Amino acid sequence: MIRKTSLFHLQNRRGLSSVVGALFFTVLMIAGFSVLSLALDAQTDIVTTQRIVSDTEIKKQQEQFAVFASVDQNNVLSMNVKNQGQNPVEISSMWIVNKTLPTQPVTRFDINYDDAFIPSGFTNDIISSQTLHMVPDIYDIKIISSHGTIDIDELVVGLGASIGDLRAELITDPPDVVLGKNVTVAMIVTNTGNAEIKNVHPIMQSVTGSGFLISPSPSHTPSSVNLEPAESVMFSWDYQVDGVSGNDLVFSAMAQGDFKDVDDVSSNVASDTILLREAGEGGSGGEVVISNELFGKPQIFMLMPNAVGDENSDVSDRPIWGVNVANPTDQPMFVNKVVVMAFVPRANSQDDVFVKNCEDIPGANPERPVTIPPTPDNWSCPESNQLMWRDLVSPVEVAPRSVFPFLVGIGSGNMAGTTDDAQNILVQPVVFTTLGQYGKAGYGTTMHTNEVALPNVFLARTPESVASSNVMSELTGIVEGTTVKFNATLADMSSDNIYGIKNGTSLIINIPKEWSFGSVVSNNGFNLSPPVTYPDGSTQIVGTLISSIDDHSEAKTIQFTATAPSVPKTKMYVMSILANGVATGNSASGEFAVGPIAETVLQVCPTSGCP
Repeated sequence: MIRKTSLFHLQNRRGLSSVVGALFFTVLMIAGFSVLSLALDAQTDIVTTQRIVSDTEIKKQQEQFAVFASVDQNNVLSMNVKNQGQNPVEISSMWIVNKTLPTQPVTRFDINYDDAFIPSGFTNDIISSQTLHMVPDIYDIKIISSHGTIDIDELVVGLGASIGDLRAELITDPPDVVLGKNVTVAMIVTNTGNAEIKNVHPIMQSVTGSGFLISPSPSHTPSSVNLEPAESVMFSWDYQVDGVSGNDLVFSAMAQGDFKDVDDVSSNVASDTILLREAGEGGSGGEVVISNELFGKPQIFMLMPNAVGDENSDVSDRPIWGVNVANPTDQPMFVNKVVVMAFVPRANSQDDVFVKNCEDIPGANPERPVTIPPTPDNWSCPESNQLMWRDLVSPVEVAPRSVFPFLVGIGSGNMAGTTDDAQNILVQPVVFTTLGQYGKAGYGTTMHTNEVALPNVFLARTPESVASSNVMSELTGIVEGTTVKFNATLADMSSDNIYGIKNGTSLIINIPKEWSFGSVVSNNGFNLSPPVTYPDGSTQIVGTLISSIDDHSEAKTIQFTATAPSVPKTKMYVMSILANGVATGNSASGEFAVGPIAETVLQVCPTSGCP
């Protein structure tokens, strides 16, 4: 009996354990499913939120509207909003900023529901059910949509405000005009009303000021237009002006149009003033120095070959690379490092544009690159495809409004491949100065799988010379009004007589504007096209090679003269010398395009002297 009872209790305990285990497992399952359900709900909420945000952003990006504020004769405000998008726009609020008062107070206005919605392509006065009287002042009115898009319009109430429903603004381009040159006068007219205004046309007022007009009053374009509400038009005139440097001219104009009767709607009278100046007194163009405020940093210009070749590493195979560092400020600038970097667009590139470690053939005399005066001899190649000049102890001084050249002749390196030419290699110079570190992009060269001709262009001290000591990338100390003789040279800097620059290749010289082209003194080896003077005043000379340059000691020069402009203070100009044509080489392509460049900096000083 005792043994049977014990067995019975044991079986009960086992059954109880199974029940407890099942309950515990059930609780765990319920908890797990609850957590999973919460996670799924949270994920659903996140996705829903992201979708709502995305939809809102898309609607905001698609939302386009323009706002135009105006007042009537009683200074009651009208706020027209034109929906220029594809979807309806809901305007939520309007903010008015009084710009005249010192504190510039801001007032918020809610938009009534009936006025808030604007269908696509329609224009509504969003405060038509409200009456807002404006005190004569200047205001910024900001309109905010329900999606957060903001548009702002300036409103002038009182003096200078629009008359009727036309508003006019007048601008002149340029605001400072060279004596005897043209100025463009443009007037923008906007229909700020709620109805179409027909036959909108401008009326130019009498031009006042101390200067005068050379040409008679020109016709304006367009002649007239019809303006829907919120639409604008630009009328323009071109005048030739003259006078004395420092004179001014005031242009004024207004617009009229037809609403019910002829010319019964008029705009305000809009005005703008120009100043007259001599050609040498500032302005824009090819000169480096426009103003110290705009160019308070070094300006960078390059001299470089195009192309180079694999194993062009003989002692005499040294194409010229150079960086001109111009100082446009009125204070000395110091340069302690110049780096020329080449970027070969190949995956895992093993190509070396510059000869390894800046050395030529090991054991050759000399092994170092050829430093070209006045550059100090501090060139090295710290990494693959990096050519560096550095002197941290004695940096080079660049005088105010002057330039210093960093020139070197260095052999080209090796290409990893044996059949594929690199048709474009990006080149970027970087300079480290007391004005900061700056770089310049936009340069390029090519590299070929075997030896090729090495085309360079430069100004030479002696015509038809390939000696590196004759290479110049700048010319300083030119006195204003001086006639200068230039030797623009095209040369093959390789050491062999097998490959060369083919006949038909062009040498292109761009004389900067404000310089006066004189004449071509000699063009031995070139057929010369007539020089072309462009509308900006620059002149281009193009000579075409009559026969190929095959001898490594051969160069061809176009010698010409040009007269420096008059300058009130020292200025720098860039004379670009380029070449375009075909050269030969033992490369995959056999023949290849050439495109060397020399951005030559010319410093012109007044008769009182250079800084």
